[in-house]
Parts: sequence; structure tokens; C-alpha cells
Amino acid sequence: MMKSDSIMISSEIGLPLRQQEIFRGLLDAFSYPGRVTICAEQNTPAWLAILSALVDGESTLADPGELLPAAIWQTLETRRATPESAAYLLLDGSKAPEIQPNLGTLEAPEGGATILLIVTSLGNVNAEGLCLKLSGPGIKETTILTVEGLHPAWIESRNEWVSAFPIGAEIILSDANKFVALPRSTRIDFEGGA
Repeated sequence: MMKSDSIMISSEIGLPLRQQEIFRGLLDAFSYPGRVTICAEQNTPAWLAILSALVDGESTLADPGELLPAAIWQTLETRRATPESAAYLLLDGSKAPEIQPNLGTLEAPEGGATILLIVTSLGNVNAEGLCLKLSGPGIKETTILTVEGLHPAWIESRNEWVSAFPIGAEIILSDANKFVALPRSTRIDFEGGA
């Protein structure tokens, strides 16, 4: 996890072409859950580039762990909110969840939050981390995702949040250079039954 006062944001991150590339990458990631995607922005941490593509002056963001310094908040130009009401949440994936995100309603499931979790590493098969077995729409049979720096309670909580599908929360896992989307329609089990 990066120390928040050392976070750098590229001057190009706000350019429409950069934002479009990152957003296209997110659309592909949500279409193919579990697929590790390299972030289009190389000079900014992937999780921060993702935030810059998702939020704007009309959206809400919760940062209960205070991972973003004030200067980054000004750059993102988004509104602060509580974890229970925010459209987007930024959290440290290595710590157990202590939040209850907005899950939307049956009438408006699209109101469910998107949770961006910062992890240490994604997709390294030799990593000492969680092995997740994913299945569902966009996945041919099953896929295995290895995540280092993710507390297992996130998967347990996420599975509870999406148990009344279509309500629930979307999750994006991101390390410094890559990201993976876990839509609420994806089934997630611990590989090996852990």
C-alpha cells in the first residue's frame, strides 16, 4: 500500500483520450470478470487512474481510510459521502471490511455501490495470497484469480451483499498497475474450499 502523501497523479490523467482508454478497460473488465487488465495509465497508480475515470462533480466517493490526500480530492472534483451512501468507495483490501455499502433496491439495483479495493498483487500464480474460483456471465466455465493483499472477509461480505441479486455491490480489485472487476453477477468461491 502506498503512503497517501507520496501519491502522484499524471498531468495527462484528466485528458479525455486517457479517460476513455481507462473507461474502455473497465468496460472490458466487467464484461470478462476475473480477467487481469493492465491499466492504460502508466504514470499513476491503477486504482487512482480508475477513480479519475469513474468519478466527477456529480458523483459521490467515500474514503473512510483517508487514502487520498486533499490535493487528489481537488483533482478528482467529486463529492465526499459516507460509506453507506456513496456511489464509489476506496478502501484498503488488506483490512477486513467495516462498512455496509449501498446495495441499491429491487426497483433501482443500479444504485448499488462500486467498491475499489487496493491490493498488493493480482494474477501472480506464485503469490502467497487468496485463490478465488470465479464463475458466471462472461466466464467460460470457471477461472482462477490469485490475489495478494486481500482480506478473505471481503469475499465473504461481498457474497452476502449479492445474495439477493440483482441488488448488491460491484468490486474492482487494483494493485499499482492492474485491475480486475468482480460484478455482482459473478459467483466467487475460495479455491480449495478455504
